[in-house]
Amino acid sequence: MRRFFAIVAVAVVALSAWLAPSSAWAKGSSLGEPSRLEVPNAPDAYFYRPHVKGTRPILMYLHGRGGHPADDCRKWARVAARYGWVVCPSGPVDVGGGGRSWANGAGEAQRVIDATVAALRAKYKGRVQRRGNVLIGFSEGAFIAMQVGLKEQATWSRWLILGAAEQYWPGDIAPELAPRKRKVKRVYLLTGENDGVAPSTQRVGERLKQLKVPVRVKIATGLGHEVPKDRMITMYRRPLAWLLAAK
Repeated sequence: MRRFFAIVAVAVVALSAWLAPSSAWAKGSSLGEPSRLEVPNAPDAYFYRPHVKGTRPILMYLHGRGGHPADDCRKWARVAARYGWVVCPSGPVDVGGGGRSWANGAGEAQRVIDATVAALRAKYKGRVQRRGNVLIGFSEGAFIAMQVGLKEQATWSRWLILGAAEQYWPGDIAPELAPRKRKVKRVYLLTGENDGVAPSTQRVGERLKQLKVPVRVKIATGLGHEVPKDRMITMYRRPLAWLLAAK
């Protein structure tokens, strides 16, 4: 009988260990609604607080054209709130139906992004990390992220670019990514194999490798332009963990 209970106890421990990661990620489904952040001279942003205390990094998501920042924030919080502040600014252009656009304007986008960070820090002070944050850009947001990230490398030293393309760079990137000047720690490029920019994403990765920037490229089998909501956790948790592991 003692042996039976011992076997049962071992089985319970093993099952708990197997379920633990899934349970931890499942907590993201009950995060509730995002908080609204008033941004001076810009549309409101949305955010979720980190799951852990102390000074934590920002994981800023830049939506695609016609994106809904509040909805996007709900989705990204499920995978990213365990790491830090999930922040979703709104593009300056209203395209109707609650959708926003960056109008392919990197200069205005940078102003909105900087103002959003300043507003968050004004509200939460030292709990918001100044440097070494993660910039995530999808589609039109990828265009913005590749330009703003290049200009503000100290603030955004980790990039997750979803649908990267060569033409999104502002020009020759070699001077900005020269070893003595570079602040970027890691870059992760993820594009669906059925997305038209997939070949260009590969070339972006090759160029970054030539410049000795730590980069990983994933062309996701069977996916198109956007990752389905139910696959976000499995698709993005490893890239985020890798980006934030850099010192």
